[in-house]
Amino acid sequence: MNGSAQRRLRIAGQAAIELLAMDKDAEVWLEGALATGLAHAASDIDLRLISSSPQRPGPRSRLVDGVRVDLQVSTPQEIGELRTLLLQFGIRQDDLAMFRRARQRMGDLTCLRTALSFHHGQWVPVVSAAETGTYRAWAVADRAETVASLAEDLIGLSADGLHPSADIVLQRLTLALTSAECAATGHPLLGEKWLPLLTGDPWTVTPAPVDWQDQDWRWFRSLQRRLALALLSCHPLSDSGHESPAPPVEGAAWLPQYYSDGWFLRRADERIPVTDDALNAWINQLQSSSR
Repeated sequence: MNGSAQRRLRIAGQAAIELLAMDKDAEVWLEGALATGLAHAASDIDLRLISSSPQRPGPRSRLVDGVRVDLQVSTPQEIGELRTLLLQFGIRQDDLAMFRRARQRMGDLTCLRTALSFHHGQWVPVVSAAETGTYRAWAVADRAETVASLAEDLIGLSADGLHPSADIVLQRLTLALTSAECAATGHPLLGEKWLPLLTGDPWTVTPAPVDWQDQDWRWFRSLQRRLALALLSCHPLSDSGHESPAPPVEGAAWLPQYYSDGWFLRRADERIPVTDDALNAWINQLQSSSR
């Protein structure tokens, strides 16, 4: 934790003491990157007051020692409703309502995932280990959807020869994929600016140049495998002991995704359900063909 984060934690603690002095039955949470130990010299402090008091204050911002402290206010009921999304990971291909709800509230879920509650001078994690695991599955699935959407753009832009635009989309796809990998290791979705500090690998924001004339998109296979491994970290494959052929997919840019009712490969609007054995064969095929 750098000096900027340490200073802001001290300011957050003092602000929490002042808020609790006005409402002893309330909770004060610290959220966002600072709650995970990340901050820079111009970072704000994100606090949330959890209170059912009719006299609770409204959202506000103020400067404390030159640092902006943003206060959001929620009721216990509002937090409870949000927390229901962390009870279980549930997406069905024939019913995506829950997934849409989780994606729409991913920012709120990330605030909840990072939240630390101020108790007796200490910041204590709010969510349980089980809730953290459910958030992890939602976060990786969310990033996988973003990667798939960007891959669809790549297909269309490449087909029309709009390669400079495809290069931009590929950069966004690479960032989304890296975010999925960070989420798979347990990090919350904090924003792209923190990715270089979370990956642990030599960082580059620009993917290697690709040959858009390559009809087989061999350069894309490492990206396919990276997404598969991120998803597998949340949803390990069962081992039947039987070998299975890789699914017969035609065209480039097929990507894996996992829903509660199983695995499938997707390319734009095409979807092919696959067994665990077939998916494993497909991943092994990617590995051997990218050597």
